Amino acid sequence: MNDRKREPARWIFSSELRDCNSTVSEGEGDFRKEFFLTPGGSMGRRVLFCGKLNAKTEDGDMTKMTVADPTGAFYVTFFSKDFNQHVKEEISGVQAGDEVLIMGRTSYFRTDEGKMYVNINPETVRKVSSESVDYWTRRTAFLLRRRILAIREARNNPEASIESLVGKGFTEDEASGVLESQKVYQAYDIQKLEEIAMTVNSARPSENAMKLKDDVAGYIRKFDPLGGVSYNDILTEFRKKGSSDSDIDEVINVLWGDGEIFEVEKRKFKSA
Repeated sequence: MNDRKREPARWIFSSELRDCNSTVSEGEGDFRKEFFLTPGGSMGRRVLFCGKLNAKTEDGDMTKMTVADPTGAFYVTFFSKDFNQHVKEEISGVQAGDEVLIMGRTSYFRTDEGKMYVNINPETVRKVSSESVDYWTRRTAFLLRRRILAIREARNNPEASIESLVGKGFTEDEASGVLESQKVYQAYDIQKLEEIAMTVNSARPSENAMKLKDDVAGYIRKFDPLGGVSYNDILTEFRKKGSSDSDIDEVINVLWGDGEIFEVEKRKFKSA
């Protein structure tokens, strides 16, 4: 596997992203990167979310969409350019009322009063099943609960470090995001996030999916020199080995969201 993974997309509820009012920058000039930093310790430039497409409006080359998850709404704005016509086709394939999965980059608008609004610029838009939305919701709650526990640990121990949090069982990614967020959101009442997490049954990736993860990643990697492998070919290969479609979908979603694979074109994947 390539040591350099594609930047992961954060699985995050809309309410947590909506409460975000701070960003962290790295680099300078053309190499500058701006990352959102949420009260729940999530930090990144890309998000992955599911929900119901409540509204879709078009105005020339611009399309605006509102997508609702169990906690509120995500706001998506797409500008049609020559290089992103595949996204335009995907957006054309979904309508208000559809359940969708969207992965995209974040951009920010700040008012004179200091309020920050987060917009999502879509990279992928896909109609999905209710089961996929349910899985996204439950896994996002699971990831949020882990970050809440890390925040509690950091607040109870002023000397907390990445190393000490990793020693408590958190990932280095979770630890660094939480510690960074506590520099900005010390007064934030995380009970709001706890209430959200408590209302949703959280879910780890299933045992079957985790057993398949390395095999699916390896199978996709074999086709990198050929430009990638289609979703249908992945299904066919692992059905022969007795895997269910739901387990295969779960593995692809985890690999995709974690930045280990990406779509080179519609439903065709390569390793990152």
